[in-house]
Amino acid sequence: MERKKIAVFISAVYEDMVRETIEGLLSAAQGENMKILFFTSFADNHTSRNYDRYQDYDIGDFVVYLLPDLKEYDALITFDTYMTGSFIEPIDRLKEAAPCRVITLGTVKEGTYSIANDQELSFTELIEHLIVTHGCRDFVHAAGPRERSFCVERIEIFNNTLAAHGFPCGDDRIYYGTLRPESGEEIVEAILADYAAKGGKKLPDAIVCVNDYTAIGVIQSLEKRGFQVPSDVIVTGYDDILRAQFNEPSITTSAQPFFRVGKTGMETLKSLLRGEKTDSLTTVPGTLCLRQSCGCEPLQVYRKDLIREKYIRTVSNLESLALSNTNMILGGAMDETLEDIFNEIEESCLRETGFRDAVLCMLHGWEQEKTITDRESLRSESFDVVCGYYGGQPVKRQKLRKGQLLPDEMMKDDQPYFIFPVHHLQYFLGYFIIHPDLKELGQLHIKSWLVSISVVLVNWFLRHELTSTVKEMEVLYQTDMLTGLYNRRGYYRFFETYCEECRAAGTELAVFLLDMNNMKKINDRYGHAEGDFCLCSIAEAMRKSALHEEICIRTGGDEFVVLAKNYDQSKEETYMRLVREQINQTLRRAGKSYRISVSIGCYRGVPSADGTTSIQSEAEFFLRKADEAMYEEKQRK
Repeated sequence: MERKKIAVFISAVYEDMVRETIEGLLSAAQGENMKILFFTSFADNHTSRNYDRYQDYDIGDFVVYLLPDLKEYDALITFDTYMTGSFIEPIDRLKEAAPCRVITLGTVKEGTYSIANDQELSFTELIEHLIVTHGCRDFVHAAGPRERSFCVERIEIFNNTLAAHGFPCGDDRIYYGTLRPESGEEIVEAILADYAAKGGKKLPDAIVCVNDYTAIGVIQSLEKRGFQVPSDVIVTGYDDILRAQFNEPSITTSAQPFFRVGKTGMETLKSLLRGEKTDSLTTVPGTLCLRQSCGCEPLQVYRKDLIREKYIRTVSNLESLALSNTNMILGGAMDETLEDIFNEIEESCLRETGFRDAVLCMLHGWEQEKTITDRESLRSESFDVVCGYYGGQPVKRQKLRKGQLLPDEMMKDDQPYFIFPVHHLQYFLGYFIIHPDLKELGQLHIKSWLVSISVVLVNWFLRHELTSTVKEMEVLYQTDMLTGLYNRRGYYRFFETYCEECRAAGTELAVFLLDMNNMKKINDRYGHAEGDFCLCSIAEAMRKSALHEEICIRTGGDEFVVLAKNYDQSKEETYMRLVREQINQTLRRAGKSYRISVSIGCYRGVPSADGTTSIQSEAEFFLRKADEAMYEEKQRK
């Protein structure tokens, strides 16, 4: 079979169920001639509440799904279940416009081939177990956000199942949360308040939770208030995440068939690629897991050995990843150049991160803060491979062709790659190409590590811009805007350095004072523009005559100062002559009908050897003596 190119859209890769889906998908793709690229974001439902103040975050994150030109792919596979709600509609639009085959995993999407968990069968089975085995009659449902389709579906199944058995149901038994443990506190508080208002029972017979995370939070909140699960109330979850198995009490739940959903999705695609007729919807049943939170497993049963093994491995991985993260952030804070930053990131890529290959590609001109909102915006953009490791060696740093996402050697190999966005809020910076150890994808800290890349880059850029701005302001602070020479502040800045050099060497320090003659007459007769021309001509002559590191200064009006070190009478006379010659040459080239005359005075001397005179006093003394010499010449003229 001709090699096929497959794009997969996923999110929340640190969740166990996402990893299991990926493993199922890849297991069915083994031995097939396929190049699979996973485009994944870090925006998700679980943390959306924490990002309320950062509405632009999702804009930058979503760009990862705009990167692939789907005309170049044979299929698009999406796992929508753990996409943040704001991504569902734009991803649906991408599906509708896709010129290739589209497969949706985890939920049903019209117009695509859908592979979904049989929620109705699984959720009903879970509730009926509580009714038949444990005699529950009074239920409430800890639900997820209304905008999530699977949450709405589970609410409907909850109400329909209770109605079928003649038990109370309806909106007053639904308590909404965020799908995370933190929402358990608000849910339990609301349930207790409602039951207290009714009088009689303190709690329902069972709290059926939309997922395991919510169940964990509900159990923690109940225990904090002195209630015991399952003796006071039964609590169930859904999904069968690892924490549900190790929780105390362990959680009765329904194991979603994530591995089988992923595998079935790839098998469906293979059938389509062979031209075989395939059903538009395939459902896969879950597995009921009966544990301590409903009373089916004794509370005395512990899994301490499994917990200890998992804990040791997790902590070890997190320590290595946290160390890598810390080193990268601290190193980036000290790096002077962008090359230093890229070297720092490159060193961190394989430092116990769990990445076999990791390559950073930056948007050409990323520092210009580009916001990309559609695929069309990317057509004119290109990317640069700036650092990383491939095949155990530093990657070749290169410019990619327009439309190219991976270096040629990575595109030609047989490995699947994960592409993560690198962005600062809405500003898209680039992406990371990762070949991970799938077992390590369950670490939430991987999200922190990858997000830190953008923080390091943006912080360096801001620091670089701030330094450049400070330098520019410093130049402006001591620069005369008309002539470009130093202003009076420049005189005092450089005087101390030149003074110390001459004092140490025992050589003469020289200060010239130049004053334009008849400035008012030129302004009155020819206009102020000609007066400015005269001042700029004098400044240019001073610069061109500076052969021995002389510092040229305009102190104000038509008055100029030159600061020179290691001087003698010969250098003094040469400088004065050159200045006048340069002025005359400028006037001849410009064809001016007037002449520019300057009076020049100079004072030379070795700075006081004992150093008891203050620099300020010394600077004023040299300037005053040069001024006296200049006025002597002006009077002679």
